[in-house]
Amino acid sequence: MSKPSPKKALPEALSKSDLGFTENKAIPIIRVKGIDIQKFRSLDGQQVLLGSRITVLSGRNGTMKTSLMGLIAHPFSSSGKDALGQPLKTTLSDVFNLSKTYDLEDYNYDLVSETSPNTFIKLPVEIYYTAASTNRHRVVVSGSEKGDGNPTYNSSFLNLKRLFPIVDLASQRKKVTLPKLSNEELVQLKTLYENVFPSSSYGDFVGVHRPKIKSSWAPSGGSLGYDWQAISSGEDNIGSIFNRLVGFQRAYKTGQTTGGGILCIDEFEASLHPVAQIRLFEYLLAWSAKYKVQIVLTTHSIGLISDIYLKHAELLDKEQVIVNFVSKSKARNSNYPILHNPPFEVAYKELTFSNPIEVAQSRRLKIFCEDDIAIHFLKKIIGKREILSALDFHSSLDYASTKPGISYTEIKPLQDACRRFPILFESSLVVLDPDVPDKFMTNIKLKDFCLRLPDSHSMAIERRIIFYIVSLENDDYFFEHCSKERDAFLSEFSSAGISLTLSDIADANKTNISLCKKWANSSLSDFKTYVNYYVKHELKKEEFISSFIETINLLNGRMGLPPIQIQSRR
Repeated sequence: MSKPSPKKALPEALSKSDLGFTENKAIPIIRVKGIDIQKFRSLDGQQVLLGSRITVLSGRNGTMKTSLMGLIAHPFSSSGKDALGQPLKTTLSDVFNLSKTYDLEDYNYDLVSETSPNTFIKLPVEIYYTAASTNRHRVVVSGSEKGDGNPTYNSSFLNLKRLFPIVDLASQRKKVTLPKLSNEELVQLKTLYENVFPSSSYGDFVGVHRPKIKSSWAPSGGSLGYDWQAISSGEDNIGSIFNRLVGFQRAYKTGQTTGGGILCIDEFEASLHPVAQIRLFEYLLAWSAKYKVQIVLTTHSIGLISDIYLKHAELLDKEQVIVNFVSKSKARNSNYPILHNPPFEVAYKELTFSNPIEVAQSRRLKIFCEDDIAIHFLKKIIGKREILSALDFHSSLDYASTKPGISYTEIKPLQDACRRFPILFESSLVVLDPDVPDKFMTNIKLKDFCLRLPDSHSMAIERRIIFYIVSLENDDYFFEHCSKERDAFLSEFSSAGISLTLSDIADANKTNISLCKKWANSSLSDFKTYVNYYVKHELKKEEFISSFIETINLLNGRMGLPPIQIQSRR
């Protein structure tokens, strides 16, 4: 789970005259960094930042996400054509729903782009209504002087939810000659469908085009058992996306130093299963890097946003992926603040009105430890009550058994059962004692099924506490905290048959673990006090906490639950 990012902002940028450019169309664009909005409808002084690969725009309904995407996509001239030979550039009326009644004032924003490494240009963009002459809105870049106008950069805007389904067009399709895909493109189309909708039945494809309504590539015939007229809306949308991807690919030149353009996808999750959304995102993430195309998408999918935060924290930090969250809860006079890579908890609350911790608490993840001491040790490592309340701790799989705990030797058959019947353990995690052998952990194939408690030398917690106490000097604060002198501890150890030599205590062959456990259980409440002190002051636990949280978030994600976050503390 990514940590909250510091407030981001667009870089300082210069005008085209400052950078020596006289023609907007001659400005080289490596990437678009974002837009700086002076005024657009109720938005005042807001910025949208673009990731170098994928940008996510999210927020509640009515926060102008689609319009913001239009501000990004429209002010360019594009010569590219899609796979069906239609212009990539989307007309103004398809991008903006500007009202001739309410959108009468002038709107202004700056388009900020990178022209060479660490050199940025800002081009002023104005949107205004010309009632007297043309009775329509105009989008003007820089002004009306010679050299002004749209910069040259391939851009395209695709609204998936507002597409006409193929099935509605079947009876209206006219026989026309459509461009064909190359063999390489056909392989890519098949790969895309198989990635998003895993199936071995995809083979043949057909292009479908109706002017201003539909441009798509649909699976048809073969072993599918149906043709293009009966495909699902999700398959239809994938074909529409691929049609635009091909246009950008064909325009891209290997080795070019400028960017490949901007593809905007509105209502990204439309008609797609949550798993298919994630698979499509991963496909586009790789594709965008290969062809240097920045993809901007709008979504309300909490599952997709959760997956981005969970899997791509590094890309968020590097600004290869940026989440822009249009916040309705923090708005004043409908001037919605645009939050850049906000903490996941903020995004989750905006979309669901719920705290992700509270949701996780409603369906608690089961944690199995070897015994009650291990449970206490793990709880102290985690520390935060709100996290602990989202977990259900157990030290036995058999409630009728009189034998406490779970031996690590019992984990192997559990692992085999988990592999064969994963649904039985989809909401469970086994956390073993630190002294479980490395070889055993290495042989566990289901890595998200089993973790090991932390210890620098793989000592069980009972052995570690004894070793720790013996290693302390007489005047250590530990003894004052526990109201017990060091010699009193040494006497107890000796009476329990435990050597007072550190090397012997550490050696399992010389000091049997059963002696350590017997001493710990002789006064369990006192022993837990010793564990508390050790965890707070001595244990290096950050790496384990990170691994533990990553694993429980993975398991929670499989159950459709939001990730939770914990800050390690000493």
